[in-house]
Amino acid sequence: MKIGLALGGGGARGLAHIGVLEVLEKEKIPIDFISGTSMGAVVGALYAKKGKVDYLKSKIFPFLKRELIKELEERFSLASQKDISKNPKVKKAFLFIREFYLWNIRIVKKGLIDYRPFEVLFKEALDEWKFSDCKIPFLCVAVDLVKGEEVYLGEGLLYKALLASCALPGVFPPLREGEKYLVDGGVLEALPTLALRKKKIDFILGVSLEKKRQERVGRSSIDILLNVDEIRYNRLLEIFKNLADFIFEPEVSDFGWADFSKVDTIIERGRQEALEKLPQLKKRLKRRRFFPFFRKGGCYG
Repeated sequence: MKIGLALGGGGARGLAHIGVLEVLEKEKIPIDFISGTSMGAVVGALYAKKGKVDYLKSKIFPFLKRELIKELEERFSLASQKDISKNPKVKKAFLFIREFYLWNIRIVKKGLIDYRPFEVLFKEALDEWKFSDCKIPFLCVAVDLVKGEEVYLGEGLLYKALLASCALPGVFPPLREGEKYLVDGGVLEALPTLALRKKKIDFILGVSLEKKRQERVGRSSIDILLNVDEIRYNRLLEIFKNLADFIFEPEVSDFGWADFSKVDTIIERGRQEALEKLPQLKKRLKRRRFFPFFRKGGCYG
C-alpha cells in the first residue's frame, strides 16, 4: 500500500508540517510520495531529499534566520501589526496609510516584492538539486495564469519549482517559465490531494493549515476583497480535504503567514496534532490494509 502525504500552504503556518513529519518518522509510518503547495512545497522538498526530519531542520532553520526572511516578517507579520501602537486611533491611522500605500503599489506593480533575492536564497538552500535527486518522489503545485489551471511540477531544478509554488499573488510577481506565468499553487489547490489521487496513491494523508475565517464584513474595500477571497479559499479547501483519507489540522490560526520567528511554537502545534490523532491514523491504516478497495473521501481524524 502506497502512502502519500499532501502538505498544504499557509506561509509560516506551514512550519507545522515539520512537527507532523517528526511523529510520522518516529512511528515508522512510511511515506511513499509527497506533494506540496507553497510552504508545504518547501518543507516537502527538503524532507523528500533524504527522508529525514533532522536533515530538513538542518536546512530550514538557517534559511529562516536569513535577513531577507526577517525583513519579510517585519513587513507582513501579524505581530508587527499588533505592536504598532496601543492607541487605537494611532493604530487605525497607521493601518489606513499602510493599506492605501499597498493598494496603490498593487495597482502599478505585479508584486510588492522582487522575487530575485529569494531566488538566490532558494538556490543557496537547494543548490542544483533536481526532483530526481529526492529519495522520496515529490511534486509541487503552481498555477498558470495564462491557462488558468494548476501545474504539477515534478521535473528539473527544485529551487525554480519552489519559487513558482510560493509566488503569492500580489506579494511576489508571477514566475515566467516559457509560455507559462506561474503563481502560488494555493490559488487553486491549497491542499494538493488531487495531485496524489492522479498518481494512484492508495492512502492519502493531508496536512491542512487554513486560517479560520472571521465571520464579519470588512470595513474597507480591501477588507471586503480579502473576505471574499477567504470564502473562496475555504470552499476550495473543503473539496481537496475530501479527497484525503486522513486529515491533520494543526491549530495554527493565531499565526500570520509571515510569523517565521515563531517556528518552534508552530512546529510544536504540528507535533501535538499528530500525536493526538496517531491512534486514529493507525486504526485507519490497518483497516485500509484489510480492505484495500474501500475508499471514501473526507476521512477526518
